[in-house]
Amino acid sequence: MTNPQNRSIGARLGRALVAVGLVGLTVGGVMLIKPWQASSSTAATATAAPKSGPQEIGADALKLKGRSADTTVTAVGTLLANESVSIASEVSRRVTKIRFEDGASVKKGDVLFELDAADLRARASELSVRRKLLALTEQRQKKLAAEGLAPQSEYDRAKSELDLLDAESGTLYVDIAKATIKAPFDGKLGLRNVSVGAMVSAGSPLVTLQDTSRLKVDFTIPERYAAAAKEGARFSFHIEGSATKFEGTVLATEPVVDEGTRSLKLRGLSDPTTEKLVPGGFVSVELALTTQGGALFVPTEAVIPSLGGHAVYRVEDGAAKLVEVQLGLRTDREVQVTKGLAEGDTVLTSNLLRLRPGAKVKLAKVDE
Repeated sequence: MTNPQNRSIGARLGRALVAVGLVGLTVGGVMLIKPWQASSSTAATATAAPKSGPQEIGADALKLKGRSADTTVTAVGTLLANESVSIASEVSRRVTKIRFEDGASVKKGDVLFELDAADLRARASELSVRRKLLALTEQRQKKLAAEGLAPQSEYDRAKSELDLLDAESGTLYVDIAKATIKAPFDGKLGLRNVSVGAMVSAGSPLVTLQDTSRLKVDFTIPERYAAAAKEGARFSFHIEGSATKFEGTVLATEPVVDEGTRSLKLRGLSDPTTEKLVPGGFVSVELALTTQGGALFVPTEAVIPSLGGHAVYRVEDGAAKLVEVQLGLRTDREVQVTKGLAEGDTVLTSNLLRLRPGAKVKLAKVDE
């Protein structure tokens, strides 16, 4: 049986150990920290630590200012004759005469081919005889109607028959004229496709005619240069196998961009030259383009590929904003921005890999 006095001593000893554990003990010269003191110290340290906010990213920038600029666009093109046509017959008839030699130079109005029109001329002779008779009848009826010896309707009928015959004769003479094929302009003929006696149908090509006194140059440029391509712009071109540099002037541009190639077609006219140029030849074109004042340019490295095409970082309220842009002219170090930016905007030009939309930016240097 346990002594009550021993139980009392054990209880007092347990309470003392608990008190020592709560207050703290010194063991081997090391002070054991009280639990509530450790918690309080950690909380104090956490409270005293400075709060970390978003860090600013240092970057250089460019403040946009409108200006003009020149650039050269290279393109490939094709030489075309100043005028070119495939001579064809308008009627189905037999060739009776050929009035030229292959490759000959001709003048406007020179006869090239004569087709068989014997039946048409015979018909014309018949109508001529009928007209004489109808003309006499019309004069007689006119006189009788004026004297009151014949009704006016008889004269009207005779006059209508004469007019109808004249109209028929006019149509016939047009058909006869089509049997004689003439050169529509000065130029050089190609190789004929028919011989005397051949039966040709309407639309059949007989020979080609080219005006090579001056040549046209057709070429295309990317659509981003469309706004700068103007009529009257000067260009140069080279042909295969010749070291000569030829010059020309832009005559006109297509009003729309080709949807398939996203390019704009231009047509130029070459300057007169003593060197022989052959239509259909391949040429390499260099076109000098000039932007008007107010064009905005950014460094090439500032442009970032994006899902929509291209973008740049613009500074707004001390933060970076990704802006979609459209590009125009390009130089070795710059590219024109045609849409998306305005004069006075500040565009970031360095440290772009670290930037994200909305990131705070510290401008190290701002160029103008």
